[in-house]
Amino acid sequence: MAANLRNNAFLSSLMFLVLIGSSYAITSSEMSTICDKTLNPAFCLKFLNSKYSSPNVQALAKTTLDTTQARAKLTLKKLQSIIDGGVDPRSKLAYRTCVDAYESTIENLEEAFELLASGDGMGMNMRVSAALDGADNCLDDVKRLRSVDALVVNNSKRIKNLCGIALVISNMLPRRA
Repeated sequence: MAANLRNNAFLSSLMFLVLIGSSYAITSSEMSTICDKTLNPAFCLKFLNSKYSSPNVQALAKTTLDTTQARAKLTLKKLQSIIDGGVDPRSKLAYRTCVDAYESTIENLEEAFELLASGDGMGMNMRVSAALDGADNCLDDVKRLRSVDALVVNNSKRIKNLCGIALVISNMLPRRA
């Protein structure tokens, strides 16, 4: 009889967790709602549908931040290799400014991870916004050059789009008082 009670308690607890967990799952309708609030809804839908079918909001935020940070680190390495490869002084200055911007972007994303883990959606939002600014500033600097590295431009645009998704998601997360 005691074993039967334990099994019932276990099953009840499991059902409760499943119901709670499923209530936080992101539906395709909610993904559309998220993407409608971004500057590039088509990019957002493609990103969310290609890899992340129905995670909860926090998992979706983490995955988006992971992807953004990986892209930012790749871009930083590319920028450093461009500078090391030798470019004209004007281009070198623009790319050095981009290196600074991307170092800041990566730091802001690292802080966004910490704020997400602590449940601070508003703080995460501020750090992601700062990360977006870094990519945007770099994009502005390199667009003025005669010869622009396509990977830097494309990655900067992608990071801006990913940050846009993370910003919308951060607004769905709980706020700290």
